[in-house]
Amino acid sequence: MANKVRLGFVPLVDCAIPVVARAMGFAQQENIDLELVREMSWAAIRDKLSFGMFEAAHLLAGIPIAARLGLGGLPVQNIVVPMALGRGGNAITVSTQLYQRMLEADPNAMLGPRGRSARALKKVIDEDKAEGRPILSFATVFPFSSHNYELRYWMAAAGIDPDMDVNIGVIAPPRMFDSLRNGWVDGYCVGEPWNQRAVFHGDGVIVALKDDIWSRSPEKVLGLREDWAQSNPELVSALVRALVRAAEWADQPGNRVELAHILSEEANVGAPFEVLKASLSGKPVLRPGEPPIDLPDRHVFYRYTATFPWLSQGRWIGEQMKRWRQIPQDTDLKAVIPDVFRPDLYRTAVAGLDVLVPQDDWRIEGAADAPDRSLVGMDQFLDDTIFKAEF
Repeated sequence: MANKVRLGFVPLVDCAIPVVARAMGFAQQENIDLELVREMSWAAIRDKLSFGMFEAAHLLAGIPIAARLGLGGLPVQNIVVPMALGRGGNAITVSTQLYQRMLEADPNAMLGPRGRSARALKKVIDEDKAEGRPILSFATVFPFSSHNYELRYWMAAAGIDPDMDVNIGVIAPPRMFDSLRNGWVDGYCVGEPWNQRAVFHGDGVIVALKDDIWSRSPEKVLGLREDWAQSNPELVSALVRALVRAAEWADQPGNRVELAHILSEEANVGAPFEVLKASLSGKPVLRPGEPPIDLPDRHVFYRYTATFPWLSQGRWIGEQMKRWRQIPQDTDLKAVIPDVFRPDLYRTAVAGLDVLVPQDDWRIEGAADAPDRSLVGMDQFLDDTIFKAEF
């Protein structure tokens, strides 16, 4: 009899790995009856995982760390992360009206490297202050999300104070597009397909991509309740193997059109096929009416150690929590992160597979001369920062 595993997910392109694991039979081959449950918000998934309604979840990488630190307002069970669920997919999208203002304010910033586009936003903000206009409103998907930290990083690099110069709120990913279209927000940072959908409908312009801020950076992870993982070690390994094999399938260029069809089903992402295909094929459209650009690494599910739960990437997320005053500056992240991100569980699970596994559990992030560069590819930060956190 197959082992039942209930896994909650939010409808985004990066739910592809668990969706593929079920649809293509990888979970079944590991004797797992994988039940996928679609949720609209990250808070709902976190809480249902904590209360035992799910055994596993497609989660923002920051949620398990926040849970361990007691953040979020509700008592949350400890969550462990035995693997990552790919890289890429996020973007910062602004309304067409704000884009036009940014373009007029600083055309050089808007037409140069995308990561510098916030310089134009800074000029718009300064103009609004001088004229006494209300401050602009942006949205991210959750306080402890890479989206929140990427939006803030992008703004701060241009001299914008994200806590004083703009409003930043939280909106569930599937509701981002309508919020922009209706004028409730001026911009947002979210995963696909909710950026591409705004562009296809002519309501938004993508001004920066996740890779423009920090390429190969952490995104979603597999979250498991710690007590369940401790009681079911063999099932944890089986689940990780199924998901790693699904990630490898999803990363094949020849499978991306089929993947777009699978994700377009209402029970999965439920977005139009053409929108999903544009993003998954690595040919996103950034501005309405313009031709697509070539970005083959827009979504990475398996390559570049995309399923490995790097301790250093968990640490970076924790440091952003410190930077934006979500946790005390003296929080001992070196002690916390290894209890959450669990490369040991990953290594045990894939030991029998032909999977490239790094020698160490942490790395120097953003360094061009890092010894594991060939495993990860280029991972440059917007401001050329080098992040080193040894364990």
